[in-house]
Amino acid sequence: MTGIESHTGKKLKTLALTSAIALGLAAASGSVHAQQQPGDGVTVQPAVASWTSAVPVSWVFVELLEELGYTVQNPISLSNPVAYLAISEGDAHYWPNGWFPLHEPQLPDHFDDVGTLFDPLCPACGIQGYLVDAASVERYGITNITDFQRDDVRAAFDATGDGKADLFGCPPGWGCHEGINAMFEKFELNDYMNHIDAGYAANFAEALSRIQAGDSALYYTWGPSAWLLALTPGEDVMWINAPGIVEDEAERTEGVPGAVTDPIEMGFVAADIQVVANNEFLEDNPAAAELFRRVSLPIEWISEVDATMGEQDLTDPMVRPLVQEWIAANRDTVDGWLEAARAAAQ
Repeated sequence: MTGIESHTGKKLKTLALTSAIALGLAAASGSVHAQQQPGDGVTVQPAVASWTSAVPVSWVFVELLEELGYTVQNPISLSNPVAYLAISEGDAHYWPNGWFPLHEPQLPDHFDDVGTLFDPLCPACGIQGYLVDAASVERYGITNITDFQRDDVRAAFDATGDGKADLFGCPPGWGCHEGINAMFEKFELNDYMNHIDAGYAANFAEALSRIQAGDSALYYTWGPSAWLLALTPGEDVMWINAPGIVEDEAERTEGVPGAVTDPIEMGFVAADIQVVANNEFLEDNPAAAELFRRVSLPIEWISEVDATMGEQDLTDPMVRPLVQEWIAANRDTVDGWLEAARAAAQ
């Protein structure tokens, strides 16, 4: 072998070794990236509920999925039945605003075959019921929804002048709309009461206006929500009983601030807030599935953000920085969720 051949051979070996090292480093880098960003290249379409307290919950999942590498589309606002249908058909991949058991009647037939309900992200956070201004509770001795069959009570709560008491309730498509109508049927209240089922914000504004003017008002509300901060149970208003609506001991709720009795029968089982997702999406994305299992959010924070939305007239996108602040303040906990999600994808 000549010296030139020997030198050339060494150069070729060096180049081959360098290339192998570079390829190895690239592969290792790619492996690390895949581990940290298991959702890279996957586009996700979330759905979000139409009530305002759903918005901060929705943005939490958008933020965390993006940290896992997913490309997340803006959440589409859907009513409950449409959201569950969209998930079952794969038009939406997940919805973090399920309220169960309230929403069970709204699930499509055989939903278990195409969708999954995860363990609650906020257990028993969905409290619902009927509130009456405190002055009227005392003046008329109101403790029960059936008190609205009395002539004096009916007259005091007649906002429309048709001789019936008015309950400011929920718009069609919401689970509470069906619940209120079922209550009317059970107690045969249709001859005594109207269910005012306009948009919820308009309904609440009307009830608030009447109470602030010193008039009587009956309305439905729920928590977590800003509505509980605008009229404080135990001060401005009182929860009243609607017994026997739900055939379950879970209907009896103890220790509710501002209730006329303790325990109180709210007419609704306290709901768990749950993520609902499309099964095919979950099978293809174990990191997302594990994230849905892990996330847990405090009712106090959800209500505070909801109140801020109302006070500052924030649009949905304007809520996202508040969510980013909460994530930053809870970084250690959030990182634990993300690490579990990444591990599930390996």
